Amino acid sequence: MDQYRKARMQKLQDFIGKSGLDAMLVTSQDAIFYLSGASYTPVERPFFIIVKPEGSPELVVPRLEYEHMLKVEGFGNIQHYFEYPSIPGQNWYDYIAKSVGEDKVIGIEPSLPSAYRELIKTKETRIIDFIDNMRLVKDAGELEAIRLAAKWTDEGMRLVHKGLYRGESVLEPITSARSIQTGVIKTTDYNYMTCSFLTAGWPAPKSSQPHSLPNLNLRMGDGPIVLMSYNRVNGYAAECERTVFLGEPSERDRKLYDIVMKARDIAYSMVKPGTRCEDIDLATQDYFKSLGYGDAILHRTGHGIGLGNHEAPWLSAGGNHVLEENMVISIEPALYFDDIGGFRHSDTVLVTKNGFERLTKYPDDLDSLIVRDKRTINKIKGFAVRKAVNLDRF
Repeated sequence: MDQYRKARMQKLQDFIGKSGLDAMLVTSQDAIFYLSGASYTPVERPFFIIVKPEGSPELVVPRLEYEHMLKVEGFGNIQHYFEYPSIPGQNWYDYIAKSVGEDKVIGIEPSLPSAYRELIKTKETRIIDFIDNMRLVKDAGELEAIRLAAKWTDEGMRLVHKGLYRGESVLEPITSARSIQTGVIKTTDYNYMTCSFLTAGWPAPKSSQPHSLPNLNLRMGDGPIVLMSYNRVNGYAAECERTVFLGEPSERDRKLYDIVMKARDIAYSMVKPGTRCEDIDLATQDYFKSLGYGDAILHRTGHGIGLGNHEAPWLSAGGNHVLEENMVISIEPALYFDDIGGFRHSDTVLVTKNGFERLTKYPDDLDSLIVRDKRTINKIKGFAVRKAVNLDRF
C-alpha cells in the first residue's frame, strides 16, 4: 500500500476508534479504489473492505476475483464468497457477520443500496459520510494524478480544435479520444479498468443542449461550437471545454462570449479557501440575470473533480460546501440559446492557499479559438473517416 493510501486508511481507523463504531464497511467502487488501489468491475457481485479501529483491513470479494485481489497490498485476510447469490451461510453478508460479529455497530457509506443494508447481520448500521468528506480535499498523490489527467485532457482539446473544419461531422472529434488512450498506454502503467476517454464537439445550435446526443452526421458550421475533453487517467479525472468558431463570430456571438468570460472572471475572483461554494454560483447567476439572461442558465457554476468527473463539492446555490486548500473543482458558468447555440468553457481548477491554479491550461481567449484557415487536409481525412464507417446511413 503506497504512503498516501496508508495514511487515508489510518485516518479512517482513527475516526472509527473515536466514533464508537466497531467497524466501517466500505462498499462503493470509488471508495475502495481510494483506500486500496483495487480496480475491478463489480457487476452484480459486491466487493467490501472491513475496517476496524486497529489491525489490518480485510477484503471480502467474489471467488472469481480472489487471485486478482491478492496483489492488493496492506490488507490482512482476503475473504471470498463463491457467488451471488450463494447458499445459506456462504453469502457475502455471512462472511461480514463472521468477521465483525452480529452484536456490533457498523458504519456504512450513504451509497450502499438499502437491499444490501438489510442483509447485513449486525446490531446496528449507521450511515457515515466520513470517506466522502475525506475525498473532498486531495492529498499530494491525488494532485499528481489529477495533473497528469489534466495534461492529457489539454491534449484532447488540442486535437479536437486542431482537427476542426467547416463541414466536419460530429463523429470525427470523437475519434481523437483514441489518440489520448494510446498516449496514456505508451507513457504510464495503464489501468484499463480506471481509465476513460471522451472528446467531442457539438455544432451550433445543438451546442445549446450540452447533454444532448447529436446525430453523428451533423456538421460543424457557423455559430458557437462547444468542444469537450473529459478523461479519467488511471483513476483520476480532469475536464476542459471551449467555445470555438469557424470564421469570424457575429457581433452577437462576440457579446455573449465576452459575457460568459466575465462570469468566469467573477467566479475565479472568489476561488480561495473559506469561500462558500454556493456564493460563487449565486454571483455568476446574479451577473447573468442582471443582463437579462436568467432564462439562458441551465446549470450550476461548477463541481468537484477527483476520482470522478462529477463529485463534491458542488458549486451550486443551495449547497453547503466551503472551499478548502487542495480541493479540485470545475469553473463553468454558461449561457445557452436555442436559436444560436451555447457559450461554455470549463477548466479543472485547484484551490490553493491564497487562490487557485488552473490545471487545464488550453487557451480560452477568443482570438486563439477562432479557426480562420480552410484546413483542406482535415477535410480529406474527414471524408475518409466518414466513408470507412458509412456515416451517410445516419
